[in-house]
Amino acid sequence: MQKILLILFIIITFVFNSEQSKAQDDCCGAGSIFSSILGSGIFGGYGFQQYSASGLNELITSDPNLNENFDDFGFAHGWRVGANIIGIRKEDILAAFKFYYQSVKERQEAGSGDETQEIEVELNSWGLGIGLSYILGKNFDLRILDALMTFNSANLTNEIHSVSFGDSKQEFESSESNIGFSADAGFVYYPFPPYISIEILGGYSFFAIETVVDKEDGIELGANDDIIDSGGFFATGVLTISIPFD
Repeated sequence: MQKILLILFIIITFVFNSEQSKAQDDCCGAGSIFSSILGSGIFGGYGFQQYSASGLNELITSDPNLNENFDDFGFAHGWRVGANIIGIRKEDILAAFKFYYQSVKERQEAGSGDETQEIEVELNSWGLGIGLSYILGKNFDLRILDALMTFNSANLTNEIHSVSFGDSKQEFESSESNIGFSADAGFVYYPFPPYISIEILGGYSFFAIETVVDKEDGIELGANDDIIDSGGFFATGVLTISIPFD
């Protein structure tokens, strides 16, 4: 995954610096490079993330302390915020170096009457990478590819609400971040170019969370398979506010 990002970075660097300077006083092509820099920006949005939780779903159905009336976990939704660190244009191609933080959750409740149980899965990700777009016109871009390395973690909460025995709560967390990868594509619309844009993106993420541990005693939540064994398809809508340099 690291090699993929490195290769993409090398390709973009080569493409955007392949032309020689047209001006005689342009030392080492510096003017050409800086004239291609567009600006930076911040963005935020909302979306969903599919994932596979074989270990968690198996644990729920096999553990007598857990209610068996839960559906399989595997569909979370939440928000994403981040920034385009710098954007560069070469003819009709745009490249942006970006990062984001994303937090998505899935919560289910089971039981009735005197006792109910809630289980919540929270998936958190940091992403760092690049995006390539093709300019279709003044108001539209085609997002060819976003390729990002991701650092993923998970939290798990199990709450029981009982009239007879009171309430109880267990909280679990992944002991370390898992390195993954995500790729997406989509469309970009500029209602007020170049300052405001709306992005609709869809793609696939690759990650896994082997296990989670109790926040109080550090004991692992035992499962035969990874708690989260794979990522999946995701889609998000993003509003970006750009800051041009010129």
